[in-house]
Amino acid sequence: MYNNRRNNRFSIFIAAIIVSLLVLLTGCASTKKETDLAKPVAEDSSNPVTLTVYLTAHYANPDTHCPIYEKLLDYQKENPNITIQFVSPKEGDTAEREAEIHQLNTEILSGKGPDLFIMEGNRLTNVNLFPDIEKSMMNGAFLDLTDVMDSNEFTAENFYMPLLDAGKLKGKQYILPLCFSVPALTSAESILKDSGFDMQAASKSLVATMDELLRIYKEKPMLVVTDFSMTSALSQPIIDYKNHTINLDTVSCRQTLAYEKEFRTGEISYEMQNGLFDSFNPEVVQDYFANGEPFASLDPSYMTVGLLRQCAALGIKTVTLPIPNELGGVTAEIGSYAMGNRNTKHPAEVKALLAYLLSEECQSSSAFADKDMFPVRRGCLKKCMEAQYQFSVYDASHEKIGQEDIEKRKEMYGDNLTDAQLDQLETICDKINAAQYHTIWYRALQLDQSEDGGNLLSETMVQYWNDEITLDELVDRLTPRLKLYLDE
Repeated sequence: MYNNRRNNRFSIFIAAIIVSLLVLLTGCASTKKETDLAKPVAEDSSNPVTLTVYLTAHYANPDTHCPIYEKLLDYQKENPNITIQFVSPKEGDTAEREAEIHQLNTEILSGKGPDLFIMEGNRLTNVNLFPDIEKSMMNGAFLDLTDVMDSNEFTAENFYMPLLDAGKLKGKQYILPLCFSVPALTSAESILKDSGFDMQAASKSLVATMDELLRIYKEKPMLVVTDFSMTSALSQPIIDYKNHTINLDTVSCRQTLAYEKEFRTGEISYEMQNGLFDSFNPEVVQDYFANGEPFASLDPSYMTVGLLRQCAALGIKTVTLPIPNELGGVTAEIGSYAMGNRNTKHPAEVKALLAYLLSEECQSSSAFADKDMFPVRRGCLKKCMEAQYQFSVYDASHEKIGQEDIEKRKEMYGDNLTDAQLDQLETICDKINAAQYHTIWYRALQLDQSEDGGNLLSETMVQYWNDEITLDELVDRLTPRLKLYLDE
């Protein structure tokens, strides 16, 4: 049985690759937790408004001082007529959380619910209110934000537009992505140079990148960490909501599934040979990564950032390259995103707050519900990365932590990214020509149960990776079931 590791590099190296999570579009019933921010000064307001904001409890915790929380506090201070009230379902207890989510769904269906939603990127039931955000958009759940785009100069000059375009339906804007990651290949500069890796050839497509890595492997065996969903790197999504098609049985998807299997389960896989690669451990990075073990790490960029920070602290020069899609560009994966409730009684105030979240001030401050992600606004990357590092090491300078604690955090988080590293990351971002939300097609989507009660989709993927079924059998089994899901 093939072993895969979860996206957090401190997670346990689990025995089954895919985690079967039941994706519920509604849930079961209870109450929700609400936290008020400081009250506005009444005499400064001629039209007081209370905005309820859905935000995961971790980010709405006043003791954590997450950047998104701090910037919402700032917004309330700057707009004394606005009171922000957080709606934050309980974390941890799945049954209680699902009950709270069900209560929120009931309110939304009855024309109520929070005025505004700030979501995490991972579309899993125990994390988000809308696990299938694209279906929710198509079902008309959100406020039309087209005028926000038009009146705030949200253009290609200021933003990575494929990200914002992913929040559109039939020409209208309903969702505002706040941050994103990109698939990236990172190697020690000297190791990549000495290997003869052909960067120009690899830049043509995902297939070309994998072929180049395999060429190097055949000449001189080396190992590669593969910790991203290769199908998410394609410009064409597996479940295409806007064109109402399933793209599992395409040439590019079939090729990608075959490469993903080889790089996760074959002899080139670092994980299969050595287990977890701990990029947060400076000794591992200094003694092994700097010497080509692994040769390269293929990750979503939010995981790459941790490795790059360690290398910056240790003085190890790195090269970070895009893992291109089938068109030669880069497909971004959307992290945190925000939208307004179509039922809100305060559309103008909701739109103003959403526009604020995409301001240079917020984007440079890492004001979103995710970590180590890139801002969708151009020109904000350096300050955003510095803000995230500051928060990770110093807790935004709010907590009274000792120097010993700070030193331990510095050891874990390394140093700020170097200018050379930032330039490479911005070069990758400039190649973005497509964007997708976090994939649910085999990580969280419940199509049906297998004979032993497991997730049929997840178990089918495991069977393919373990050579129990062929690629043709995988495609034939899953395509009709995905079509049924799309038609629901």
